[in-house]
Amino acid sequence: MSALQEQAAVLALTRHAAGAWHPIARIIEESRSALRLLDGDVADVPHEDRAYAAEVIARVRPGDLTWAEDLIISARTHDVRLVTVLDQEYPGNLDFAHDPQPFLWVRGRLRADDCRALTIVGEGGTAITSAREAAQAVTQAGLTVVAGLRSEVDVAVHETVLVANGRSLAALDQGIIAPMDAVPHATMAKEIARHGAVVSQFWPEDAPSAQTVAMSRIVTSGLAAAVYVVDGTEDSGPAQQARVALNHGRHLFVPHQLHQEQPWVRRLAYRGGVTVVHSLDDLLAAIVNLVDMDRQPTIF
Repeated sequence: MSALQEQAAVLALTRHAAGAWHPIARIIEESRSALRLLDGDVADVPHEDRAYAAEVIARVRPGDLTWAEDLIISARTHDVRLVTVLDQEYPGNLDFAHDPQPFLWVRGRLRADDCRALTIVGEGGTAITSAREAAQAVTQAGLTVVAGLRSEVDVAVHETVLVANGRSLAALDQGIIAPMDAVPHATMAKEIARHGAVVSQFWPEDAPSAQTVAMSRIVTSGLAAAVYVVDGTEDSGPAQQARVALNHGRHLFVPHQLHQEQPWVRRLAYRGGVTVVHSLDDLLAAIVNLVDMDRQPTIF
């Protein structure tokens, strides 16, 4: 079996997985081979997941593997590679989330040290300065920065990292093929890919929608070790990202002012996993300590 065929099998199974994709991602990972799954070998799949696995496998049609191989080869013509949950390059942070995605389309390069990453999110124009300052500090500390690629805050974060010769990962809320030809962020996406990576969990030509925006938060926080919410109101995107991050088990950092002004932040803080920082120095010390602690081996 070839690597292309194995990746194609992952796409074929995902194509027929109804609902959320993380259950099939876990089943594929546990089986250690999507091709073996397609052959009906579920010996390595936990008993409680076998009925679901059998349902998905039964939906796959003979032409699905050819379709998937063609999709992978076509994406390569756009300098896009496929990384599946079975590949060594698959991000470790996302793999440890409770809802990993079965694959990522990647323009650029993912690296092992991207596990030392902080996601930065904010809501609007007033957050741009704070987001830039945080991105600058984190970059100077040698960490990877994660952000989306749609809002003004997202663009400001990536711009700051690029100017500082740092490394950022852009998590898209749509397919990866379209953004390179779209305005206004096409040039930005190309620069990010040169120095870091642009990633998408969706089919390559998927258009953005309310659903893809919501789903993209899985990868936006899943790629990082922690999330810094610059600002945001109760129903804002940053507030939703904060909830996703905590559900992932990611540590959440918030400025003292946001904690004081927004009741939703204080409610989240009661759950634990939230640190209120009074300055960028506080944030930097906490995130560096967190990511370096996570890299230490456990000794029994």
